[in-house]
Amino acid sequence: MSPGSSSYLNELTLWKLKIVAEEYGIDVSNLKHKRDFIDRISSKNLTEDQVRLALEKARLKSEASPEEGPRDEKAIITELEEIAEKPEGSPDLPKKDQVTVERNIDQALLMRPSFFEVDSANESAWSKMILGDFNEAMKLNHEARIKVLASFSAFQAYSAAVSIRAAETLLSNLADEKGPLDSNLKTALAEAKRAFIGGNPRSREETLNELEVLAAGAYKAFMEKSEKAEADLYALLSDYEGFGTRTQESRRLMEIAGQAKRVFNMAEYSRLVNQSREEAEKAKEARAGELGRQLKVVSAAVEEAKEVGVDTSAKEQELREATEAYQGSSFSKAMQLMTAVERAVDTDHLDKLRNKEVEQRQVEKVNATIVTYAPDLQEAAYYGMDVQEGLLFVNNTKAALSNKDIVAAAKFARRVKEIVQPMQKDIDHMRMEKGVIKHVEEARCGKCGKESLYVYPNNTQKCMECGHSFSLVAPPTLETLAEAEAAPSKSNADTAGTGTATQAPGGDDKPSERRIQTRTLKGQKKS
Repeated sequence: MSPGSSSYLNELTLWKLKIVAEEYGIDVSNLKHKRDFIDRISSKNLTEDQVRLALEKARLKSEASPEEGPRDEKAIITELEEIAEKPEGSPDLPKKDQVTVERNIDQALLMRPSFFEVDSANESAWSKMILGDFNEAMKLNHEARIKVLASFSAFQAYSAAVSIRAAETLLSNLADEKGPLDSNLKTALAEAKRAFIGGNPRSREETLNELEVLAAGAYKAFMEKSEKAEADLYALLSDYEGFGTRTQESRRLMEIAGQAKRVFNMAEYSRLVNQSREEAEKAKEARAGELGRQLKVVSAAVEEAKEVGVDTSAKEQELREATEAYQGSSFSKAMQLMTAVERAVDTDHLDKLRNKEVEQRQVEKVNATIVTYAPDLQEAAYYGMDVQEGLLFVNNTKAALSNKDIVAAAKFARRVKEIVQPMQKDIDHMRMEKGVIKHVEEARCGKCGKESLYVYPNNTQKCMECGHSFSLVAPPTLETLAEAEAAPSKSNADTAGTGTATQAPGGDDKPSERRIQTRTLKGQKKS
C-alpha cells in the first residue's frame, strides 16, 4: 500500500479498520492496538480505493438493513472491550511519550484561544465595505481569515487538551473508587494521547470522540451503580427504622456524601457512604440490644401476671414466637409481638390487682425484693462491677411505686432479682478479696458438709459451695421499702446482704417460720 494510502488508514477508527480487514479476509483476531491493525492491513498492499470500497459496501449494507442501525457508542464500547480481552502488552504510553504528552497538554491549556481579534477584523472589513473602500475591505478580510485559521488551529489543540485532561482525571477518580481501569479505557486514553502529539486533525478528532464516549459510558455506569447503592442503603435505613433504630447520623452522612458526589469528589463520597453504612449497623446492633433487654422485661411481666392468677398460656406462646423472631434477626416482628404481649398481660395483671389483698401482697413482694437486692447492687458498684442495668431497674421500680403503678413495679423488681442472683458468686468473691466476709475455721455446712462457711458483718453465715445460708441472730423485719431506706446503716459493709440471708415479708418463708440453723464444729463433743 502506498504511503498516502497508509496515511488514510491512520484516519480510520478501529471499527472501520476491522470492516476493511473483514472485507478482504485479513486476520486481525490476535491484534489489540490500532497501530497493529494498520500495519497488518497495509501489508496486504490494498489501495485507497479498495479501502473506500469496503467502507462503502458496509455503509450500503447498513442502509439496506436499518434494523441494525449505524455504529453507536455501544458498538464502539463493545469493539474496544473485545480488543481489550486479547492478551497483549500494556496499552499505556511509553514513559518518554507520556512526559511529552503531559507537557504539551499543560502548554495547550495555558493558551486558551480567543476569537476577539477575528471578530474585530471582520467588523472593520464590513465597515470599509459600507464606506465603499473595497480594497481596504479585502485586505482586512484577508487578515481576519488568516487569524481565524490560526485561532482555529489553536482551538483544536486546546479542545483536545481539555478533553484528554478531563477524561483522564475522570477515569483516575473512578479508578480510586473502583480499582484499576479496564483495558479498553486505558487503550482509548493512550490512543487519544498518541493522536494528540503525532496524529492529523481527523485522527485526533476520532480518537478523542472514542475516548469521550467511553469515559462518559464509564461515568454513567458508575453513577447508576452508586445510585443503586444509595437506594439500597436508604431502604436498609428505612427497614432499621421500622423497629425503632435511630438512624439520624447515617442520614446526615448520606446528605454530606451527596454533596461530595455533586462535585465529583468520589473518594470522599465513597468514604462517607461506607461510614454511613457502618453507623447504621452500629445503630442496629444497639437497637437489637435494647430489644433483647425489653424481651426480658416482657418475660418478667408474663411471670408476674401468672403469679397473681392470670392465664398466660396464649401469651407465653406469643412470647416464644417473639423470642424466635428476635433470635432470627426479625426485629420488627419481634417488637410487634413483644408490644402486644406486654400490653395484654399488663391489662390482665391490673384487673387482678383490683383485689386489695392481691395488691397488698404484690406491694410487699416488690418492697422485699428491693430491700434484699438493692444493697447488693450498691456494694457491687463499689467493687467496680457493671451494675448499671440493675440500678436502673431499682430506680424504675421505686418510681413506679411512687406513681402507684404496681404492675410496672412488679416486673421491674423481678428484673432486679434476675440480674442480681447470677452476680452473687462474683460479689461474694469480691467480699472475700476485700475481707468483708471471713472464713469460719473448722466449721462445716449443715447442708453439704463442706468447710466453706463464711460469716458476714450482720452475723449471717453462708456456704460458698452450695449457697446455703442461715443467721444465728434474727434481724429486725422491715415491712416496707420506706422503712428499709429509713433504717440507719453503719457502713456499706454492714449493709452488705447475701440475697438469701433473710427473707422479708412477702418472700417464700415468713419470719415466724424461719428456723435457726446451727453449725457443727470439728472435734465438738456429742451430747
